[in-house]
Amino acid sequence: MKKIGLILLAIFGFTIFSFTLQKSSIFQEELEDLGIIKQSLLKPIQFNKTQKGTWVLLNGQEINKKSELYKLLDENFDLNILTKSGDKYFLPNASGAFIRSSNVNGEGYDPDKTRKVGSFQLHAYQKHNHPLENNIYRWNRSFSGHSTGPHVLTNGSDGGTSNSRWAFETNYSGSSELETRPSNISMYTYIKISN
Repeated sequence: MKKIGLILLAIFGFTIFSFTLQKSSIFQEELEDLGIIKQSLLKPIQFNKTQKGTWVLLNGQEINKKSELYKLLDENFDLNILTKSGDKYFLPNASGAFIRSSNVNGEGYDPDKTRKVGSFQLHAYQKHNHPLENNIYRWNRSFSGHSTGPHVLTNGSDGGTSNSRWAFETNYSGSSELETRPSNISMYTYIKISN
């Protein structure tokens, strides 16, 4: 009789354990790939035909409060990584931007150690100088540091007025584009918000 009780208790325990595992697995499937980012050549309508769940462009649009991604962020007190305006939250805008891996616990190659995941960072030039080779010796009447180009160095002499100086300036090089950038390929960037 005692053995039967132990067997029944073992069967009951195994049943509870199996049910818990199954429920946990179903829960994981419900959240699978939420917040994952993919890039594609396909436009949104075509892309969504090839994917499970709901994927939207990562273009700064408002996140649907009924989406599973919103609910998951809200449950874990992580909505603060999204831009907020009034009572609306907005996804990051990856349009025309490169995606950079985030520092972890303030450690990594991004010099802005306190950036939040999903935050935008403007372009920047690291402080530097250029040797004066093939330079132009020029008169600059309104020299104020960088008025004649991005790489201007003064050579000291006041040319008779308090705001005039002789300046050495390196020759210009590079394209007339508005940014410095690596070679790249343009793609659509999507984020999964619901299964």
